[in-house]
Parts: sequence; structure tokens; C-alpha cells
Amino acid sequence: MIVKKLTKYDVEDYRQIRLEALDKNPDSFGTTYQEEVIKTIEQFRDRIPVDNNNFILGCFEDKYLIAIVAFNQESRIKLRHKAYISSMYVKQQYRGKGVGKLLLNELIERAKAINEVQILLLEIVKNNVLAKPLYLSLGFQIYGTEKRAYKYNNQYFDLEFMCLNIK
Repeated sequence: MIVKKLTKYDVEDYRQIRLEALDKNPDSFGTTYQEEVIKTIEQFRDRIPVDNNNFILGCFEDKYLIAIVAFNQESRIKLRHKAYISSMYVKQQYRGKGVGKLLLNELIERAKAINEVQILLLEIVKNNVLAKPLYLSLGFQIYGTEKRAYKYNNQYFDLEFMCLNIK
């Protein structure tokens, strides 16, 4: 398995895995499959950042994209010490095999190489019993909760906010 930054050339694979994530785990994301599936390939291509302070990492096995995670550093001067992790997804058949940990460890190392970034932040649906232990094992801590943050199919989901100090 290799982890690398996605480029504009990975857009077809990125679109496929992102739509799969939204379809298979609709409770875990703030957007829906229905909202994303209608977007053009150009719109997906525009989402793939081209700078070092914002990126999407992909984990590949035999040239097959099996997991993704996004990283976005704040751009405003007073907030540049913070960056956000989002859109984490590992294909179901690869879960429990260390893929998520591999991906996040690479993201953390890349974040540490960015001088300004000191804190990594993420949001997780409170009942996500698969992802939360992974984040906790890497040192992330829960620092708050937003009740009823998502509403999907007449069901509410609470979000937990997690942070990791890297410097």
C-alpha cells in the first residue's frame, strides 16, 4: 500500500470513492450522496487542492484507491495554527487492517512539516464506533459536542469535536 497526495489526474477515482463513502455511510458526513452525485467531474476536480497546505491523501493498493482523507489549513493569519481533517473514508473491505491509521499517520507527519500548523481538528458523528477509537489511539481528544448537528431521514446525529496538538 502507498499513500500519496491526490492530483487532478486522480479525479475519477476520487469521485468514485467519495460517492461510495456518502452512499455506504450516509450518517457520517455533512453532505449526502444525492447532493454530490449530480456534480460534474470538473466540480470534483476543482476540489482537489494543488498547494501543500491543503490536500487530499489517498491510500492505494495496486493502483486502486482504497481510502481518502482531506487536510485544510486555515488561511487567516490568526487561525493559521489550525488545520482540519475531513472526509475520512476507508473502503469497507479494508477496514480493521490498519489502512486508516496508515493514512492518518501520513497526514499528521505532513501537518508537522508545515511550520504554522500546531493543532489538528476534526468532527465525528458521536456514534461512529469504528472511527472514534482510531482517533483516540492517535492522541486526539474530545473537546466538545454539538447536539443534533445533523438531521438525516428524520433522525438526529450529535457531532463530537476532537483535537490533536502536534507542536
